[in-house]
Amino acid sequence: MDACDLLVVGAGPAGCAAAVAARRAAPGLDVRVVDAARFPREKPCGGALTGGAQRELALAGLELRVRHAVVTHALLRVEGLARRVELPRPAAVVRRIELDHDLVLQARAAGARVDEEAPLLALEPGLARTGAGPLRFRAAVAADGVGGPSRRALGLGPGRRAPLRETQLEAAGQGDLLFDLDAAGAGYAWRFPCFVEGRPAESCGVYALAGGAALTGALREFARREGVLPAAPATPSALRLFEPGGPVGAGAALLAGDALGADPLAGEGLRYALWSGRIAGALAARALARGGAPSLRAYRARLAGSRSGLLLQLTARLAPRLYAGQGRWRRAAADPRVAEALAALVSGAAPAGPLLALTVRLAAGAPALVSRSGPA
Repeated sequence: MDACDLLVVGAGPAGCAAAVAARRAAPGLDVRVVDAARFPREKPCGGALTGGAQRELALAGLELRVRHAVVTHALLRVEGLARRVELPRPAAVVRRIELDHDLVLQARAAGARVDEEAPLLALEPGLARTGAGPLRFRAAVAADGVGGPSRRALGLGPGRRAPLRETQLEAAGQGDLLFDLDAAGAGYAWRFPCFVEGRPAESCGVYALAGGAALTGALREFARREGVLPAAPATPSALRLFEPGGPVGAGAALLAGDALGADPLAGEGLRYALWSGRIAGALAARALARGGAPSLRAYRARLAGSRSGLLLQLTARLAPRLYAGQGRWRRAAADPRVAEALAALVSGAAPAGPLLALTVRLAAGAPALVSRSGPA
């Protein structure tokens, strides 16, 4: 029977970050990655690598090597107002079919073995049954996304999911990261510039904490109001939302990426996939190198004590208040400091301070600083 030291389930950004971080932490470690897909494969996603995501990419030992659109400004629309702000660090918008394929190549170059078309069939302590055959392991990182079987196999609950719909637009001259909080009820609509097969295009979609059945119509209406024509039918997908205090793994298996949870405020998955993947991979590798197994308590502490972890805890608490439609929260989102906090959040430039200050102010019921007739 085949065997490895560290098994990584899922070869997306979280899985590749885990594999590369593990190999960097313990170069002699035998790391095996299994995935049900064959790469390149498409993945519904806005594709925005924010400044924070690019920081996590570098910390994991990975590089951004695929063609991408560079975006220098964010545009926030809420309560009939529009506010455009410069990003302290530009974002990069990629196509997931290209990014994920290249990350697999980087994981292989780092010394990890990646088995494609090898779905996880069953997971027991120390033993995985996959489409490539049974595999013994000493520790595991479960990074197989929203629809993967790892959480169920580990006896963990499904968690909470938030729906989204995405389509592509022909390039329409819109070059910002556009977030429209007025277009999707308990969420937002987006338009991000990108490249598709080398041609300028846009990613367009709608994300919401709830109400998936209405999102296709909301996306259609958003495109109509924007004066653009979708180039493809809407693709349904979902995010698993990060839950403070929720499970981070079971036994010697650690959850990462969408198997752990994404940011419910901005719907950002890539940053937190790279973040949790690289922490899980490095922690598991160091434990195995010492002859032990990764500790769930240590993993939770590492997640909570990191920059992205602290931010994720904050956004998980802020999102329900903003998107629940409570009057003062929605009105106060027109405060110019919200746009500034958004820019900091997207850039990864120490956003916790601005977001925390806004949370305290909004929770206290302070009025917004601008009116509907304020500057756009």
